[in-house]
Formats: sequence, structure tokens, C-alpha cells
Amino acid sequence: MTRLQVYNWGTFSDLHDVPISERGFLFVGRSGAGKSTLLDAFSALLTPPRWIDFNAAAREADRSGRDRNLVTYIRGAWAEQKDGESGEIATRYLRAGTTWSALALTYQNALGQFVVLIQVFWLRGNANGSTDVKRHYLVIERAFDLRELEDFGQSNFDIRKLKQSFPEAFARDEFRPYCERFCRLLGIESEMALRLLHKTQSAKNLGDLNTFLRDFMLDKPETFEVADRLVSEFGELNAAHQAVVTAREQVQTLAPAREQHQRRDSLMLQRNGLDELRLGVDGYRETRRIDLLKEHVAALEVQANGSEGEVGRRQSTLDNHAAILRDLERQHREAGGDQIEQWEAEKSGLEGQRTDRLRKRGQAEEACKKLGWSLPDSPQAFAELLSNARQEVENWEQRSNTNREEQFRLAGEKRDAEAAFSQAVREVQALQRQPSNIPADMLEMRRNIAAAIGISESALPFVGELVEVKRDEAEWQGAIERVLHGFALSLLVDERQYSALANHINNTHLGQRLVYYRTGRPETWQAKPIGANSLVLKLNVKEGTYADWLQSELRQRFDYACVDSIQSFRSADRAITREGQVKHSKTRHEKDDRRSVGDRRNWALGFDNREKLALFQTQAQELADAIVRLGGEIDKLSEQDKNRATRAMQCQTLVNLQWQEIDVLPLLDRISTIERQIYEAREENTTLQQISEKLEKQKKLVDDADKDLRQATRAHDSIVDQIKTNAQKLESLLQDASIVPLTPHQVSGLDERFAKQSDAVRLDNLDKVTTSVERALNAEIEEVNRGIGACEKEIEARFADFKRQWPMDAGDMDTSLASAPDFFAKLVRLETDGLPAYEQRFFELLQNQSHQNLAALSTYLNDARKAILERMDLVNDSLGQVPFNQSANQRTYLHIDASDRQLVDVKEFKQEIQLALSHAWTEDREFAEARFLALRRLVDRLASQDPEQKRWRETVLDVRQHVEFIGREIDESGVEVEIYRSGAGKSGGQRQKLATTCLAAALRYQLGGNDHGVPMYAPVVLDEAFDKADNEFTALAMNIFTNFGFQMVVATPLKSVMTLEPFIGGACFVDISDRRVSGVLLIEYDGDRQRLKLPEHAREEAGVEAS
Repeated sequence: MTRLQVYNWGTFSDLHDVPISERGFLFVGRSGAGKSTLLDAFSALLTPPRWIDFNAAAREADRSGRDRNLVTYIRGAWAEQKDGESGEIATRYLRAGTTWSALALTYQNALGQFVVLIQVFWLRGNANGSTDVKRHYLVIERAFDLRELEDFGQSNFDIRKLKQSFPEAFARDEFRPYCERFCRLLGIESEMALRLLHKTQSAKNLGDLNTFLRDFMLDKPETFEVADRLVSEFGELNAAHQAVVTAREQVQTLAPAREQHQRRDSLMLQRNGLDELRLGVDGYRETRRIDLLKEHVAALEVQANGSEGEVGRRQSTLDNHAAILRDLERQHREAGGDQIEQWEAEKSGLEGQRTDRLRKRGQAEEACKKLGWSLPDSPQAFAELLSNARQEVENWEQRSNTNREEQFRLAGEKRDAEAAFSQAVREVQALQRQPSNIPADMLEMRRNIAAAIGISESALPFVGELVEVKRDEAEWQGAIERVLHGFALSLLVDERQYSALANHINNTHLGQRLVYYRTGRPETWQAKPIGANSLVLKLNVKEGTYADWLQSELRQRFDYACVDSIQSFRSADRAITREGQVKHSKTRHEKDDRRSVGDRRNWALGFDNREKLALFQTQAQELADAIVRLGGEIDKLSEQDKNRATRAMQCQTLVNLQWQEIDVLPLLDRISTIERQIYEAREENTTLQQISEKLEKQKKLVDDADKDLRQATRAHDSIVDQIKTNAQKLESLLQDASIVPLTPHQVSGLDERFAKQSDAVRLDNLDKVTTSVERALNAEIEEVNRGIGACEKEIEARFADFKRQWPMDAGDMDTSLASAPDFFAKLVRLETDGLPAYEQRFFELLQNQSHQNLAALSTYLNDARKAILERMDLVNDSLGQVPFNQSANQRTYLHIDASDRQLVDVKEFKQEIQLALSHAWTEDREFAEARFLALRRLVDRLASQDPEQKRWRETVLDVRQHVEFIGREIDESGVEVEIYRSGAGKSGGQRQKLATTCLAAALRYQLGGNDHGVPMYAPVVLDEAFDKADNEFTALAMNIFTNFGFQMVVATPLKSVMTLEPFIGGACFVDISDRRVSGVLLIEYDGDRQRLKLPEHAREEAGVEAS
């Protein structure tokens, strides 16, 4: 490093050029002069922006807040002061508005080759954000002066023009390519070296020894890359495993569906068989009927043959008895029986007439009894009776017509009374529900309207409910009611309900007249005075929403004078009289006496309806009494008409008879004479008596034989009829084309089911047994159908599960049974091709790829541990080259040991790796599955973004964290003098010693390689690194650095100058005036005496400061 140039950098305004000796260089000055500002220029030029920590040396480790950045350096922040106007603390800048800054650092080797690092920064306007900073990076391999950039500020920061001005420069807008370029040219092999160089500037703030060694001495282990590769490639293994799991799950999803489908097929075959049996039931029944009919006809024919012989036998018996009867009849005639037969024939005819006349005489006696008359014994008296009966029939017809007309009249009165009663009851009910005097039909209409538009009835008042006649003006109420009646039955509606009401009324047939007023928009009327006798003054208006509108409307429309005389009536413009005459204008007069002016039932005004309620209750009671009375009168007339009709019917019975039809005595006398003649003839002829007795006995035998023959004949005819009927049925069945032949399955199946019935099959129970069999078949079919339905439901549910879980695999297949072939074809492919292939792929990846990565991770964990120990050996080799502490009696050296921290997380992590690697080459798939699950748990933790898991990942993979570094101070004989654990508990000077010593070893390692040669990159920048160390250690540390071949560039207060000047080749003094203008003054160096050419008083002041 040979030259530093800054332009507008912090409090260094304009250009400042500092030549740097290759032997080393000091930046000397008091605190706050700007030494750190110049050293931060090195950081800006060499350090990646994400690492830059400006002015780190000025901050203790426990207070790491950052107070400087590029904006403060570009703007030239120099103080924070309170604003006089706002009272807020504000940063004061040297350079406001658009401004720019530039830095240049020159390197030169022994061959005279140059490498110059250049950065330019600019801000436009008043922008002060870190993202507002624009910058450009250049690397030039020749000598360069920042004055060559003068045109850059004048060109409005034209980068294109800048590049044209320096075509030989390596120019970029990003730090990375710029960094790669200068690292290659300067021999800096890694970013860690850059980071360590930056950390060197604040060597006294290196902090924890473990942290320093881990971050700057040890490379990040490859375990992170291996773990990342494991996680990355595990995705392929996991996908393969997921493919296996998916295939298995798909098989497990579809296999039950296939089983259900097979069961469904079996059930459908069973149902088809049952359906076939059910279809054959009718044919089987008729086939069995044919067989049974054939058997039955054959049995009947046998019975018919037997019954035919029985008829012949009984016919012979009857013929024998009849022959004997005919012989006895001949003997009876020959013995004088002819005359007796003639008498008996005559007697038989007379007895018939006697029976008829007795029946009609009984009718006459019954009619007379009901009429309250007696049946006469003579023709003349009977004729008079008939005359009276005929007269009563004629009178009944006339009275019946009169009675019927009276009943019709009374029934009409009763109907009118019932209608009036119903209306009165409605009025009573309406009056009882609310205190309104409005008629019931109007209230019902309002209730329907309110319900239809969804408001309460009270929101639609009638005018009559809001107006009443004053009590002291009651004598005028009848007349006022006539004037206001129509207005009283009008509805009032406010503006909010008007639209809904108007729409409903327009679309509804009300069945009666309705007037309603929209009150939301009162019209403007010109007020006019009213007379003292005005109708309006005799009214009370209820307070409320509509009171003002009603008062205005009444005054405008109903200012009628209430007059006591007809003269006043004639002279008034508008007037009413107590009698109810109304004068509406000079020409129009009205008096409506259809109802009495005092009839309260027609009144509609008033807040109280008790009087009107009492009137309607009285009316209802009167009408109820009238209905009962009229009903009684109608019933009475009906009973009278019924009684008269009964008498007329009995009279008509008598009128229809003649005396000869009821005169029985002559017939009785003739029958008695014939009976006496027959008796005398038989008593006198003994032979005839004997023959008569035999004749009677033989007649009985003939009758009995005839009865037996008829019975046998009927039985035979019945059998013949049955044969005929059954033969016809049989023939019909045999000719019936609808009876199709049965299949063997139907015959065997139905034979079995009919045989299982509890009753043997006969003609008389064939239909019953068939119904029972058919019902059982239907039950079986329904059960099978339910089974089929359950199978189909389960199949479609499985298909739906498949499509829901794997829509891409399901493709266009729907979840209906129609897709079953496609689903089952997929299942077969999964079982025969898919699943085995997926499993083979999974096991190959598990055994090869993931095993290799996991084994590599295990190997790297172990190898990285060894590498740390080997690297510590190199560091300790460097530390052993120079003393750590030195006195007249003793020289000690620093040695760093690395001990295992025995972290639980690390131990468990290694165990998990071994578990995942166990049985790696076994073919047992259960072990493989277990290995995979163990591996997945491991990979899930390594890939997790959870903060706790990320901390765990850093712990187990960063092998640098697995060891603890302990500094041991030992003497030349190897005896331990003191132990240093990260400098904890040590003084500031001791910590600086420890930090500086470790830093020197680290720099030697990072920049010097493993041999003892001179590093290719020599500059090391320290910012007040020895402010707390004694002169002896300062000299010792500088000796270490120079022995390693480093070019030391040190910022230091004046007190350390005399200790440091032997190790450098030049210096500058940094000063500041007025707290905001910094400058640089070069100090000459005496190479022979290895000291700066300072005035003696300055050396004395430095010596006092140091002491």
C-alpha cells in the first residue's frame, strides 16, 4: 500500500493525498481529529458492504450501535445540534444538496506494478437514505490521481462518460466483480481474509476468543453444503417415497372398491336369478293350476259316475211309490171321493178370498185407529166414512200449501236475523279488541293491509280514532257524524309507509271502498277565521303525529255552522242542524234518513267505544232471541204439516177400499157349511176312511221319494257343472298363449319355494300360496337390492375419495359406476406395474443416493473435527515463534487448545445419523421404511425455517461450534502460567494482548500460507490497537507483525508514537479545526535513527501522556 486519496470524505473536504511508506505508516492525532475517518476509507475500499462496520474501534463490545455510514461520510456529518425553530436534535452536514465523494488506494509491488482501487459516491438533492447513495467501482493498473475525476462531478455523474474517460479501467456498478478483480490482483485468496483485515482495524474489540477463532481462523465446514445436498436430494427420495405411499394409498382406496364391485356382481347375478323366479311365478302358478285342474276334473268325473247311478236308483223308488199312489187314488174315487174333492176345491178357493179380505179389513181398522175413528159394520156407514176421509185429503192439500208458504217466510226472517247477528257479533268482537268506533269490516281490512306491508295497525290510524265530539256537545254528535262519516273512515299514512301502502292497495282487490290520506307532506293552506258555532270547535283531536294535519284539514274542509233554526240554516254558507240536515254549499243540501240521526251504531268518531259496544251487545242479544223464536215457530209449523200428512195418508188408504173388499162374514158362513158337508160324508163311509188313510201315507212316501230324487239330481248336476266349469277353465288355460314355458331354473327354484310353504298346494289355496311365495321373493330381491345399493355407494365413495385426493390421476374419470372399468384398470396397473416400480425406485434411492449423502455428512463431521485440530497446530506453530509475555526472568508463549464441548444436540444428531444409516444394505423393507422415517425426521429438522430449528441446525452442522478454544500461557519449559477463556475477567490491556496475538497468528495463517514466507498481501490496518497496552507489549506485538512480513498501517494517539516508530517508515498528523475541518500534515521520518522527526516538546508531551 503506497498512497491513500480521499475527496469530500467526512470532515475531509476537497482532496487529501496521503503517501504511505511500504515499511509501515502511522496516523497520529488526538481523539476526534479524523484518524478513524481515514481508516474507514480503507474499509469502504476493501470490505464488502454487508460487513462494513465504520468506526468500530471507538465502540466497546457491549455498545455496538453504529453511528457512521456512507451518508454521514459523503455529506460530512460533523455534529448533532438542537434546531432553534423546531427544538429537535438534527445532524449537521458540511455538504448539502447534490454532492459526491471519491476514494483511491494505491498498491505497488517491487516490480513497479500498480493496482489502484477507486470508488466514487454521490447523492442527489437532499436525499439522506442509505438506499439513495449511488456508487461506482474502478480498478486501474497504473498510477492514478483523483484529480483525474474532476469532470465526473461536472458531468452530472455520467457513468458512461466516466468509462469513456478511463477505457483501461475495470469499472463496475457492483462490489462483487470489483472485489474479485482486486483480490486476484493483490493475492487475497478468500473473503474470510478480507473480513479478518476489516476486523483488524478494531483489534481491541475482537470480543470472544471462541467467536474470533471460529469466524476468522476456521473455514465454514463443508457439512452445511453436504446437509444442503442431503436436503435437496432428499426431495427426490421423498418424492419416490411419496409415490410409493400414494400408490399404496391408491391401491388401498381402490382395492375395497373392486371387492365391493365383485360382491355387487355376485349380488346382481343372485338378483337376476331371483328376478327370473319372480317373472316365472305367474306361469308356474298357472302351470300348477292346469295340473291341479286335470286332477280335479278326473276326480269329479268319478264322482259324477257314482251320482248318476244314485239318481237312477232314487228315480226307480219314486216310480214305485207313484204307481201305488195312483192305484189308491182310483180306489178313493170309486168309493165316493169325487164329491169330497169338489167340496175341498171350493173350500180352498173361499179360504183364499177370506185371507185377502181379512188383510184389507186389517188395513182399514189400522187407518181408522190412527184417525181416531171406528170401522163401521154396515155398507151405508162405511160409505159415510169414506166421504169424510175424502174431504180430509182435499183439505190437507190446501192447508199444506199455506203452511209451506208461512215456513218460507219465517225462514227468510231467520236468515236475515242470523246475518244481522253475525255482523253484530263481529262488531262486538272488533269493539272489544280496541277502543275504536270504526266498523268491524274496515278494521279487518286495515289489519290485512298492515300485515301485508309489515307494520303495526297503530301506524295506520283511521281519522275517527283520532277525533271525538266534546262531551258537552253530545247533542250535536248525530249530525256531526253525518258530516264527518266518510272522513272518519279514512286511513292516515305517513311518508315512510306511503310507497308500500300505495303499491299494496293498487295490486290488491279490497272488496270495499277505502280512502287514505298521505300526511307526510302537509299542504300550505291560508288560515282563515272560523265561527263560534263551527263544527270544528265541537271536536277534540288526539295529540300525536297527525294532530296538526287533522286540525288543518278539519278547518279547511269541515267548517260547518251548527245552527238552531232553519232561518240561520238558510243564511249560512255551510251548516248543519241537530236533525241531521246538511248544507254543503249555497246550492247542495243533503239529509240522509236511511238511519236515525241518533243511531249510535253507525257512529265512527271517538276515543271510547263503550256506549257503542253496549248497543251492539244489546242488538246481538235481541237478534239471538229472535232467531230462537223464529226457529220454534218454523219447527211448530213443520210438525203440524207432518201430522196432517200422516192423517191424509191414512184417509187415502180408506178411500182406496170398497165395502165388498172388507166384508168377511158371508165367506165365513159358506166355508163352515162346506166343512160340515165334508165331515158328514166321511163319517158315514168307513171304506173311504180307510182308503183315505192309506192315501195320505202313500202321498208322504211319494213326497219323500221325490225330495230324495231332487236332492240326488241336484248333487249330480252340481258335479256335472263343476266338471264343465273346470273343463272350461282347463281348456282356457291350455289355450292361453301368455303362459310361457318355464326355464329349468324357474321350475326347480319355484318347486323348492312352493314345497317349503306350510300348506300343501291345492286349487283353493293356490293363489294364497303363490302370493306368499311372491312376497318372499320380493323381500329377498329388496334385500339383495339394498346390498347392491350399499356396494354401489361404497364403490362411488371410494371413487370420490380417489378423485378428491388425486384429481390429476383421476383425470376425466367421474365418480359414477360407469368409470369402474377405468378405475379398476388403473388399480391393476398400480398393482402390477406402478407400485412395484415406485418401491424399487424408492429403495434404490434410499440405499444409494441418500445413504451416500448421509455417510458423507457423518464423514465430514468427523473430518472437520480433525481439520480444526490440524489448523490449531499451525496457529500454535505461529504463536510459538514469538513470546506472549517477556521479562528478565521469564519468557512465555501462548498456546491454544481445542476441547470438545460435549453438546447434547450434537451427540443426539450423530446418533440419529447412525440410526438412519443402520441396516443400510439390508433388503428387509420394514427396516428400509424405518430408516426412511428416521432420515425424514432428520431432513425435516435440517430444512426447517423455524428459528429454533435453524439454531439447532447451526449447532449440529457447524463443527467449529463443537469445540471450545482455551488460550494457555506456558513458559519455555512447558509449565502452564495462566489460562485465557476468551479474555473474560481480564483487564483491557490483557484482552488487547490476547486479541492482538491471536490476530497476528490469524493474519499469518490467512495471508501468509503455511510456510514462513512473506505474504503476497502485506498491509495490515490497526485503529488504536495498543491504546490500553504497555509499551513493552506494543513493541512485542509490532515485532510479531513485522516478523511475519506485514506492512503495518496504524492509527494511534501521540502517546504510543515512540514505541511504534521503529516499526514504520512514515507518518502523518491528523488535526481538526472548528470541529468540522480536518486536515493531514505529513511527518518526516529519520530512517537511520528509525524515528519520526518531531519537535522535542512534542516528544516530551508524548512521554508525559504515555506515563
